[in-house]
Amino acid sequence: MPPRRSANRRSVAGSLALALVLCLSDGSGVRASPAQTTAPAAPVPAPADVAKTGGIALQLEIFIDGHPARLIGSFLRLPDGRMASKRSELREAGIQAPGAGSGTDQVVLETLPGLTYRYDEPGQAIHLNIPAALRAAHDYDGAGARVDGVPVKSATGAVLNYNLFSSALRSTHNPNVTYQGASATLDARLFSQLGTLGQSAILGSTTSAQVKALRLDTAFTYSDPVSLTTYKAGDSISSGLAWTRPVRIGGVQIQRNFGLRPDLVTLPLPSVSGSAAVPSTLDVYVNNVKTFSQEVDAGPYRVNNLPLLGGDGTARVVLHDASGHEIEQSLPFFATARLLKPGLMDYSVEAGLPRLFYGVQSQAYAKKPVASASLRRGLFDWLTIETHAEATSGLVNGGLGAVTRLFSRAALTVAVSGSQSGAGRGLQGYGAFETRMFGMGFNFATQRNFGAFDDLASATASPVAKIYGASVSAGGNTDPYAIRTSIRPPRVQDRISVSLPLPFDSNSSLGLSFVNQRDSSSRHSQLASISLSRTLPFGVSAYATAYADMVHRQQGGVFFGLSAPLGTHISASTGFSTGPNGWAATTDVSKPLGRQNGDYGWRVRDAEGRHQSSAQTAALSYRSPYGRIEAGASQQRGAAQGTAEFEGAVAVLGGGVYAANRIDDSFAVVDAGAPNIDVLYENRLIGRTNSAGRLLVPDLRSYQRNKIEIDPRGLPIDAVAATTQDVIAPADRSGILVDFKVRTNVQAAVVVLQDKTGKMLAPGSAGTLAGAREAFVVGYDGRAYISGLARANSIRVETATGGCTASFAFAPARNAQVTIGPVVCQ
Repeated sequence: MPPRRSANRRSVAGSLALALVLCLSDGSGVRASPAQTTAPAAPVPAPADVAKTGGIALQLEIFIDGHPARLIGSFLRLPDGRMASKRSELREAGIQAPGAGSGTDQVVLETLPGLTYRYDEPGQAIHLNIPAALRAAHDYDGAGARVDGVPVKSATGAVLNYNLFSSALRSTHNPNVTYQGASATLDARLFSQLGTLGQSAILGSTTSAQVKALRLDTAFTYSDPVSLTTYKAGDSISSGLAWTRPVRIGGVQIQRNFGLRPDLVTLPLPSVSGSAAVPSTLDVYVNNVKTFSQEVDAGPYRVNNLPLLGGDGTARVVLHDASGHEIEQSLPFFATARLLKPGLMDYSVEAGLPRLFYGVQSQAYAKKPVASASLRRGLFDWLTIETHAEATSGLVNGGLGAVTRLFSRAALTVAVSGSQSGAGRGLQGYGAFETRMFGMGFNFATQRNFGAFDDLASATASPVAKIYGASVSAGGNTDPYAIRTSIRPPRVQDRISVSLPLPFDSNSSLGLSFVNQRDSSSRHSQLASISLSRTLPFGVSAYATAYADMVHRQQGGVFFGLSAPLGTHISASTGFSTGPNGWAATTDVSKPLGRQNGDYGWRVRDAEGRHQSSAQTAALSYRSPYGRIEAGASQQRGAAQGTAEFEGAVAVLGGGVYAANRIDDSFAVVDAGAPNIDVLYENRLIGRTNSAGRLLVPDLRSYQRNKIEIDPRGLPIDAVAATTQDVIAPADRSGILVDFKVRTNVQAAVVVLQDKTGKMLAPGSAGTLAGAREAFVVGYDGRAYISGLARANSIRVETATGGCTASFAFAPARNAQVTIGPVVCQ
């Protein structure tokens, strides 16, 4: 690897040339450099005095302890023979000069205690021996440098996702087939560079009702990748933390969206530091799998943001040099998404009217507006603070919390919030603890409410409770206060879960969980469960779970089962359960439907049990380029039912209409300029262009790099493509038109040129077509590819022996390469 500049980016050759010129211009004090210098021979001037003393500027390749540092540094050869360099240059070379000062201050090397050097004048290099006390740690970023982003774009178009479902029934009591109804689930959006307008709805009919429409969500969204902010107007869900309860509202929302930068790592990652005697390689292993590798220079080093995103555990860090010498250390780590990097902030602010009866009514909103806000900010690697506030008429609620990492092994969350409402004042406390040690995972969360604690969820849900039977859940009491109380946050809520491998069986794992809850109407439940899973030979896995309600003893049960692969794509499973409603047994065999066009899937299921009749179901599905189709049949209690389902999408972009499979994220329409051209997405064949030369490519990754290319071998022989590959970054839920600008009317020909003696013109000769801007080059055998031709053409070619001109006629030929000549150029 060639050396690189530390601060001044001149080339090595240029630096050596400059040094040589300087040496020739002034030989005093340069050629007579000492072989080794350890102490100053004269009083040390101050940085300002060094600048006044003059000297010769040198650009020297740096060697540290006999090893190349792959750096070229700027040094100043003083008249008295000593060497100086800027403090910033020394820092980049790994030398931490004592004392304070700016990066432009010149530091005399002889003043650095313990440092020795040798100036190699013929080789224009400097060999440094640096004591440990002067070594500066080399910083490396395990997350890597951000790849230069591709501009995020969005064309103007529309997408309609749809799911059509219908069913019919035939029973022993009625031999005629009875139509049961049909439904259509729709998800439409209009998109442009200004944002995306989305609308979802359900249309349905039954045997007793005509077609009815139910509106679900309507919202306009705009995202700014620069500020990582998303703006939404319409239906949304309010922000929330682990100790709050979000609600649906219709209004406006502004929130931080880290999904706009997929390369951004938001959680603090562990770091490792040490010292290398010689240039070495640092490797990180998790579960004996290498997850990271970094070359480190000699001296102290620090690698930040190690990519250990797997939750928690212990990593092996191995430092080894070229001679095979290794140093290994263990690095316990604990990563949780609840923590933010220092200085990073996450927030959401929204205001509007609460949405009521969602999924039941289309236009039900409360009359009293609400507002809420949440904020999280990382203060240190081990500490993130968070706060939340919400308000509506007659209610104010606010709280403060913190998340901290303990001993690189656990995370602790604590929060306290209070409310003031018409029912009075209340307080809520929350705490959570999670850790993993010795292969055992432990999670605990508790919440306690005191007084008349209230929040937006209960304040906006009370009308729903009054209409849809909260009086039943409140013990049959129809008193409004009892109904209001039953939907408040629970008084007590504890959750404990433990997972651990069995010490005597590494293929098994055991899980325990316990939930203790007492709601605001004093109903109490305690649910405990234990589960065991084990991997068996031939890919078979077994599981068993038992659960019980410790308060209501009659509530409990057991279920267990087996699953096994049958070949490459087929799997089978069977299970048995028993509980308060009796026993049940099920058997399933299925082949899942893949994402590739032309793939198919199927499943069959049999269910038997006590207190229920046996039931059998079967379904077959197929994926075409235009959508997914599925047909199913089932029978139970002498009745047979048939179902049919079709799911797909219609996209409009670039003046074309395309049928495709469901499009949940972004897509592109590729214009290859000709039919039957292979299109590749991330080096994988995705399809061929239609008769118009276009193809829809679904499932692109929004705000990320997506590489799309065409295979030029399928282009017509008379076609010219400006490029065959493009890298795009579409906005969320939008589309892009990828035009490779393939032209078939280029009016081009291969012209064979020779001089007046009959000798072919030399390769590399440059020519121009009269009236055209683009030049052409003569290749081997005098052949030149010239485009933009007319019926009569005149060219001029510049050769090594002078210029010449030629004239020729041209007649185009469809789907064929026209060759003209030989043409004499004289």
